[in-house]
This record gives sequence, C-alpha cells and structure tokens, in this order.
Amino acid sequence: MKTINLNILLLFLSIFLVSQLSSAQTEEQTAMAKLSFMIGDWKGNGSSYPKEENQPYDVLSKVRYDLDGELLVLKHRSIRDGKAVLSLHTIIYYNVKEEQYYYYAFRQKGVRPFTGKIMDGKLICSIGDDYRLTFQRTEDGFFNEYGEKLIDGVWTKNFEDILQPTSEVSF
Repeated sequence: MKTINLNILLLFLSIFLVSQLSSAQTEEQTAMAKLSFMIGDWKGNGSSYPKEENQPYDVLSKVRYDLDGELLVLKHRSIRDGKAVLSLHTIIYYNVKEEQYYYYAFRQKGVRPFTGKIMDGKLICSIGDDYRLTFQRTEDGFFNEYGEKLIDGVWTKNFEDILQPTSEVSF
C-alpha cells in the first residue's frame, strides 16, 4: 500500500515539475510571439538624418524565430552605391524574471546591447538614457525601424528604414 502511495506521489510530483518547466518556456514563447510582426524577408529604403546631408540607402532584412520560438534572429544589411554601410546579426530574447527583452546587435566593430519593452504594439529598445530603436509594423503592412537620439530633451530621428515584404532574402 505504501509503495502505491509513494508511486502516486512521485507521479504527481513529476507532472508538477514538468508543468512548471514547460510554463516558463511558454512564457518566453508568448513574449516572443509579440514580435511576430517582424518575421519575414524585407526589402526597402533607408534614410539618415538630417536627410539633406545624407544619401538614401537600400535595406535588406531577414527575421526568423530560432530555438523553438524563444529567440529571434535578425540579419540586416544597408547598402549605398553597391557597398555595405551597415551589416548586423542581431539576437533578441525575452527574460521572464526581469520581464525584459534583450537586443544584441553584432557587427564587425563588436556588439551593442539594448534592453527593450513592448509599448503600443512596438518594440522599443534603449541603450542608455539617450538612444533608442523602435520597431513596428505600419498600417500599410511595412516593417519600420528607426533610431532616435535624445537631444535637448527632444527625441530626434537619426535614421529610418521602411521595408516591404519580399521573396526570400539571402546574405
């Protein structure tokens, strides 16, 4: 009789532990699903600000989930006059305990770590108190990313990319 009770107890304990482990994974996947608006192959144009001092550039981005939806990988290339002016391999993930997104943009010069939050359906990533990136889907279905610097108390754009869906992008 005691063996049966012990087996039942172990069974319930196992079920409890498995459900606890899977719920943590589910929270990460749920948080990452909020970024589904970014998923796809994208092509478009970008501008640096002030526009009158800069030439526009072409942009290619490829955004995919990885690790069962717990990670987002964003590959990005900006090209002007046939030359890459920016190439990024970015990793985005969600930390459940901190309730925080982390955005790591890797490039030849190193990595730039940002922290992020979802606000009004947009992913807003900050580095320090004076620079942020905003990722959103426009009403027209375009993928929009822009960067802003805080200058004299006013958020001022320093670049903007507007991308539309395209067939598969390869780098």
